[in-house]
Amino acid sequence: MYTHATDAGWISRSHQAIAPFRLVRPASIEEALEAAAEENASFIAGGIDLVRRMRGGDRWQTLVDISGLSEMKVTSDEGDHLRIGALTSHWEIETGELIRKRLPNLQAAWRTIGNVRIRMAGTLGGNILAREAGYDGLVLLGVMGAELVFVTSSGEAVVIAGTGAPLPDRPALLTSVRIPISADTGLAFDRSLKPVVSVAVCKSGDTATVGVGCAFNSPRYSTIRQGEDAQSISSHFPDAIDNPMGGAAYRSRMVGVLAARMLAGGNGL
Repeated sequence: MYTHATDAGWISRSHQAIAPFRLVRPASIEEALEAAAEENASFIAGGIDLVRRMRGGDRWQTLVDISGLSEMKVTSDEGDHLRIGALTSHWEIETGELIRKRLPNLQAAWRTIGNVRIRMAGTLGGNILAREAGYDGLVLLGVMGAELVFVTSSGEAVVIAGTGAPLPDRPALLTSVRIPISADTGLAFDRSLKPVVSVAVCKSGDTATVGVGCAFNSPRYSTIRQGEDAQSISSHFPDAIDNPMGGAAYRSRMVGVLAARMLAGGNGL
């Protein structure tokens, strides 16, 4: 998770505010890990979040540009899982033929993320690692039990999204995401109330996992049983945050309302 050195307020600073840095373009994942092991180094690909933070005052001595690592842009069918490379752009997720065939509900949900500029440049890995409360990548992946696959200097490390498990110590490079595929699993997503709240529901049998974005400082998840009403669903979650975007009580209420609506109305479930 990136930290913020300064707060630029409502007016975004220009690129002239970016402090000098050294740029490294590795030819392999091994070279990328070696470069990122240096003090005060960070990976960069699409650069949407990192550049914004640098304009705000965050500083890195070295940026490791991994955008040229083609092996991290591949989507592959592994039978009971679909593996999507971490450098796959949002646009490639929403238009990919293999994703359409194997995970059409995920593709439909992902199509709603960001505007055109963000979808063309932003990557799957960037959305996950930005750890922004308003980002929905982890909300969706968490309810599906996706595996976040990292490569470290000591080998591969896998973190299950949605469990709250810590990420590997740096340097660690998120190379792909493995998403389970099951014929009896349905997925629905509602972000109609963003930036107040967004809700994803993944149903399997008579239980469902509900994931919530925007209402907390990080995505929250809970397993519910079929038939729970809106109030009961909301009670599974802690008190929501209260800020100018929305009040805590309203946010908490809408978590249950949106989840119950999706469970009652189908929407891919």
